[in-house]
Order: sequence, then structure tokens, then C-alpha cells
Amino acid sequence: MYQTFLNLEVEKQHKIINAALKEFSTNNYDTASTNKIIKDAEISKGILYHYFGSKKNLYLYLYEYVTTIFIDAMNSRLDLEEPDIFKRYEQIMKIKLELIKQYHTFFDFLKKTYAETNVEVRSKLDQYNLTIQNSSYNSVFAGIDYDLFHKNIDSKKAIDTLRWVTDGISNRYEKQLKSNVDNSEAFNQLLEQCMEEADDYFHFLKQLLYRNIKG
Repeated sequence: MYQTFLNLEVEKQHKIINAALKEFSTNNYDTASTNKIIKDAEISKGILYHYFGSKKNLYLYLYEYVTTIFIDAMNSRLDLEEPDIFKRYEQIMKIKLELIKQYHTFFDFLKKTYAETNVEVRSKLDQYNLTIQNSSYNSVFAGIDYDLFHKNIDSKKAIDTLRWVTDGISNRYEKQLKSNVDNSEAFNQLLEQCMEEADDYFHFLKQLLYRNIKG
């Protein structure tokens, strides 16, 4: 569907994408204005609808575009040879937070999509999320040694708990990191502080969930 858009010169693609990101990051789907996107991207309405056909298609393309960048970053940087789920999650968390520096507007957009209630796009987002969650779950957790857990531990619940902890810590630091994307020293200090806090929680959880504590 979007092949013609991909044939457009890269600079113009980025102008349209950035304008759409800006609008959909500050407004929900219903109140977001394609006229504002057109103005910021410096294109005509005919051009926008030529490439996407509708506001809905633009929105869904943007979501797929953003999530694909994150997934590709994870797949290229994650050490799938690491069998320890805690060390694997430590990598995931650090990659995610480092991506804020390069793609901080992406996170604003994704947070808006999580709360989106428009029925027309919500169903499509849920379908797409289910597909990528299944595929990324298989990839991210490939090779994990579940024998490290106590035998009476439900490994799925343990992993869910670990995810909630990492998400909670990440979210607490996200705003500060975004405000320091142009200050490398402050950004790196915050990132280090965040990872140290995560390490403390990981050590605590390992004592509860693992047979033996390693590292």
C-alpha cells in the first residue's frame, strides 16, 4: 500500500513523518488535524492522500514505522546468546533508554497510541500488536534458561513481574532523559543511575526467583 510513499525522496518522507509524529503525539486520533500535518510538512492535501489515501492509513503507517525501528534496534543489538533472563532484560532496558536520545518523539507517539480509544484504529493497533508481540516474544526470549528459576516458580508470572519492574523504572526516568537529550553528560549520568537502580531490583528478584544467584 505504501510503496509509492517509499519511492518519494527520503527528505520529503521525513518531513511528512515528522509532521505526523508531532501532531499525533500531542493529540488523539480524532482531534489530530491532517491540515496541520500538511502545513508543517509543506505539502498539499492531494499529495498526502495520494500516498496514504486516508488519515487512518497515515496513522497506522506511522505506528508500523515507529515500532519497526524499535524492533530492528532490539534484534540487532540484543545478545541472544545470553541465557539469563535478568541480563537479557538489562540489555532490553538499556537499549530502550538509549533509543530515547535518538528517537524521543517516537515514545511520545507510542504513549498516545496506548491510550487511543477510537474504535476504527484501536482494533487495527491491537491486531498489529498481537502479531509483533508473538514474533518479538519468540525472538527476545529465545534461548532463555528457565531451569534457573526455582522449580515451584511460574516462569511466565516471574517474567511478567520482571517486565513490570523494568517498565516502571524506565518510565520514571524517561521524562528526565528526554529533557537531557542534548546534554550527553547529564543523559549518560541519568542512564547510569537508572541502570544501577534496576540492578538493585534485579538482585532482589533473583534472590526470590532463582535457585542460585549468578553474577
